[in-house]
Amino acid sequence: MELGISTDFDREFVVIEDRKRSLEQIAAAGFSHIHWCYEWDGEYIYAVSEMKQIREWMDEYGLKAKSLHASKGSSGAGGARIKRHYRKDYTSSLEPNRIAGVELIQNRVELAHIIGATEIVLHMYLPYEEFERNPDYKEIFYGQVYRSLDELMPFCAERNVRICIENLFEAPGELQIEQFTRLCRRYPESFLGLCLDTGHAYLVWGREFVEKLAVPFQDRIYSVHLHDNRGWGDRPGCGDAHRIPEDADFPWKELMPVLSRSAYENPLVLEVSMQAGDEPEDYLKRAYEAGQRLYQLQ
Repeated sequence: MELGISTDFDREFVVIEDRKRSLEQIAAAGFSHIHWCYEWDGEYIYAVSEMKQIREWMDEYGLKAKSLHASKGSSGAGGARIKRHYRKDYTSSLEPNRIAGVELIQNRVELAHIIGATEIVLHMYLPYEEFERNPDYKEIFYGQVYRSLDELMPFCAERNVRICIENLFEAPGELQIEQFTRLCRRYPESFLGLCLDTGHAYLVWGREFVEKLAVPFQDRIYSVHLHDNRGWGDRPGCGDAHRIPEDADFPWKELMPVLSRSAYENPLVLEVSMQAGDEPEDYLKRAYEAGQRLYQLQ
């Protein structure tokens, strides 16, 4: 059974030997695919030599790449509710920043191409507080987004890589629905789709995320981040916990049949994070077994 997992399930390793060992552990646990998730945030630029090194590791351990998490720019810029100018931000109203952001995404598209992934996942933080204060800014914001995506489209087509915009938990649900509606109307499915992040969706819509997000956009779901949480609160497992998909109260039974009817092509991909006290071997075994159970729900 083919199944994928995010490479940073343990942590954001920066030591090269640790990264390679993590891939070895993933393969030993039975996973067939990875979601390359290192440097999902920040301004790091991969050299071609590094891209080829990653591919060599994958080939050594018999792994394939389902997807890659691209970066929106400056580390710590996530969840920006207001208009701010971060470096290498493809949504920026400052043209040098926007162009640098496009170049950063192109770097990730090239990495995806070399490691054999056909999709990159990308965040698009909505400055919704600025939208409220200055309604005219919404069209300025989307104008810059369109400009960046227009420039990226031929670059992606040449490398057979699709951009998948991820649903987040920092912005109101209705604005995210508007966001995906705008983008899907403007761009073809061959270029742009949705990364369905189940944990984020649950924090925004609760159990209703299946009907409010997954069903309406099922024809544009090309990437998934499968994980669960216990909603908002201060109990263990609350917030964006990236837990292994095994919570009986989470709507997995409702979601998986929708996913099987969607545009998504397997393998399923888990984006999960070890917690204090977990050991990689045991954790990966639990994650793999949870992924198998999800297949059975389709």
